[in-house]
Amino acid sequence: MLNQNMKVAFNLAARLLRQELKRGELTIILAALVLAVSSVFSLSLFSERLQGALKEKSGEFLAADSVLSASREINPEWIEQADAMSLDYSQQTRFSSMLFVNDKMQLASIRAVDQAYPLKGELKLTQVAWDAGATTAERVEPGEIWLDSKLISQLGVKPGAMIEVGDTQLKFAHIIASVPDTDFNVFNAGGLALIHLDDLAKTGVIQPGSRVSYQLNLAGDSSDLADFEDWVTPLLNRDIHRFNSTDDSNSRILRSVRRAEKYFLLASLLGIVLASTAIAVAASRFCERHFDLVAILKTLGANQIQIRWVFVFQLSLISITGIGLGLALGYFAQLVIIQALQSYLPEYIPNAGLRPWWLAFTTGLMSVLLFSVYPLLKLFSIPPLRVLHRQMQGLENKDWLNWIFSGGAIFGLMWLYSGNIELSLALLASAGLVILVLLVIARSAIWGSRKAGANAGSATKLALAGLYRRASENSIQLISFTIAIELLLIVLVLRNDLLAEWQSQLPEGTPNYFAINVNQHQIDTFIQSFNDKGIEIEDAYPVTRGRMVAINDEYVRDDVSKERREDRDRDGPRSFGRELNLTAYAEFPEDNTLVAGSWWQQNDKSYQVSIEEGVSERMNLKLGDKLTFNIAGSEFSAEVTSIRKVVWESMKPNFFMIFNPVVLENFPSNYITSFYVPEQVKPELHTIMSQFPSATLIDIDAIIDQIRQITNQVSLAVEFILILVVVAGSLVLIAQVQASLDERRQELVILRTLGAKSSLLRNSVSLEFMILGALAGLFAAVANEIALYILQTQVFNMPAKFHWQFWFIGPITGAVVIGLLGLASCWKLIKVNTQALIRALS
Repeated sequence: MLNQNMKVAFNLAARLLRQELKRGELTIILAALVLAVSSVFSLSLFSERLQGALKEKSGEFLAADSVLSASREINPEWIEQADAMSLDYSQQTRFSSMLFVNDKMQLASIRAVDQAYPLKGELKLTQVAWDAGATTAERVEPGEIWLDSKLISQLGVKPGAMIEVGDTQLKFAHIIASVPDTDFNVFNAGGLALIHLDDLAKTGVIQPGSRVSYQLNLAGDSSDLADFEDWVTPLLNRDIHRFNSTDDSNSRILRSVRRAEKYFLLASLLGIVLASTAIAVAASRFCERHFDLVAILKTLGANQIQIRWVFVFQLSLISITGIGLGLALGYFAQLVIIQALQSYLPEYIPNAGLRPWWLAFTTGLMSVLLFSVYPLLKLFSIPPLRVLHRQMQGLENKDWLNWIFSGGAIFGLMWLYSGNIELSLALLASAGLVILVLLVIARSAIWGSRKAGANAGSATKLALAGLYRRASENSIQLISFTIAIELLLIVLVLRNDLLAEWQSQLPEGTPNYFAINVNQHQIDTFIQSFNDKGIEIEDAYPVTRGRMVAINDEYVRDDVSKERREDRDRDGPRSFGRELNLTAYAEFPEDNTLVAGSWWQQNDKSYQVSIEEGVSERMNLKLGDKLTFNIAGSEFSAEVTSIRKVVWESMKPNFFMIFNPVVLENFPSNYITSFYVPEQVKPELHTIMSQFPSATLIDIDAIIDQIRQITNQVSLAVEFILILVVVAGSLVLIAQVQASLDERRQELVILRTLGAKSSLLRNSVSLEFMILGALAGLFAAVANEIALYILQTQVFNMPAKFHWQFWFIGPITGAVVIGLLGLASCWKLIKVNTQALIRALS
């Protein structure tokens, strides 16, 4: 019996589907599903591939995907485990030692590397010191030593010379222009030298108590890297080991990538909401179109099972077709975008995993199922008496079920896509509150139109009367329009703000060189020498190493073991756990922002200190606190008189602690500064730096170029995502406009029968949709400000801004766009004669 019912239902469903395809009845729901799946699929596929490419590019800053560093030799079993997990690895040992050649000697930062180094990024060599150099495929061979430009200047050697390192001599083979994992510790004392790992034991410089850093660089598949990290993490001693990767939250270099990922997540969630709204509208309209059919089938004796199977089969066929077309279209779209932007994107763009595929499929399936539940239940409960009384409907006064199913569907999709239940719940709750408030405002605005229309002209009166007559439907439409416009505004504004902030971080003229370890008695000559070459040095900071030892006369504690660190009951505030780079400066730093307190006067003799905002928050420091420091065995105290916000990405010297000049005037110091060197002046650097053998010049052009590349690539991704969200939002607007066409057709029949002219109908329809659009744009602008304040301050850590222009753009754009959409959708109905309208209605 069941098989017979299914067979009959399937045949009927197939015939109905063919007829409706001929009449174009399924255009809206099919287009909604195709666009929902294709937008989600192309968005997730493109963003996952782009993020993979950006992480690949970001790995060049580490010369690997992940780095395990340690103050003791790394356990050989861990290296064997990495090899067993099919990971590429490279070992490295870092230390400082003296280099001797002829009658000269110089302290150098030496790296003993193997021939697998670097796993990511490129080595650059040069023939002339301080030149930009060119990429090389050569690697350090046993018996060789490579030196950077600083050491060349200090030692005065040429390639081929024998350099003494500890107990062995190595042949100077090449001049290093740059390495991918540049040590961005601007207080590092020595120039860079590379030797082969096999020569390390021969030097004999590593002795018990030596200050040495060991590294295991890893590269490979992300899942294999994650498995290794999970395996090795429980074995690490946090006092000895440190595991870094391209996802390291402490890496300042990757802030642009992580902020872009947040934008991808937010845009994806908003895109899903828009696509799901379009599917909900289309599914509801699809079922409403079949109310009469179900009533007729029941009158003719069809049982409930047959009727259910008829529409289950139809929706299944629509779902399979829509999801299939959406996957194909989405895959093709991201290929076209990547191909079109190939010259701007990273050279290597990895393939995405299975996540975008099952995510898009699940999105389409959940959207169709959950957003169709209530319309289908309403459809199946249509009474046979509707044949005689067309106003009869099923599930009377059960609209709350629709909100439950729709809300559950949106929450499920948000959770599925974000993987963050807290974020999904917060968004759902805030969206529900906004919808509730908008519903009240929308009803009030529409009901108020009745009084406003009493004294209006005929077209305006007819438009306002239509708004009032369809108050419930128009309220829902107004909410949909508002949400669509609001989400589009959020994505647009965040895109503009993010791009503006990224571009402002590294403007033209950003310092591309750091000079460190400039002797105190040479700083004036140093600055003048650069000024003579047209290189302007604005600020130079004295640097002294010291440790903070007490807060308000209470000695701070250092974490020296894992067990002690986990003991939360110990007394005493926590320290930094290391020495700090302390400076004194009379003027307030240009790129800093004063958060609290006041800057000192030029001649203040009392000991004062200004602290960075993050330090203040982490260590619970406040204005008036007394901080005690120890420099080379001498202790002194200073009062916290100001708190600063520091722009760490400025490529200028920045400090946690800045004192007024009187505090450090009796302590020896070296100077640090940063400046911009034009490309044509770089050949002069060798001549300048030869006068200051103790100073170190650090070229950060490569870092700046890579950050700019990442920013540009992320910007292109943001543009693409904006387009997808705009398309999804447009679909919501079209679906909502189309949803009211049946009722408008009935009205037009009556009005045309009563002699209304086409111009009157056209003007009234345009005005009705323009009023809806203007109200939606105004409500969206208000909601947009609230949402942006939360997102900018809580999610993106950006300063909140008031976007006054969108209070004008929103209503005007809403009125024009929705007015045109409404007029275009109703154009055929307005132009068709009365007789044709009556035939279509019947």
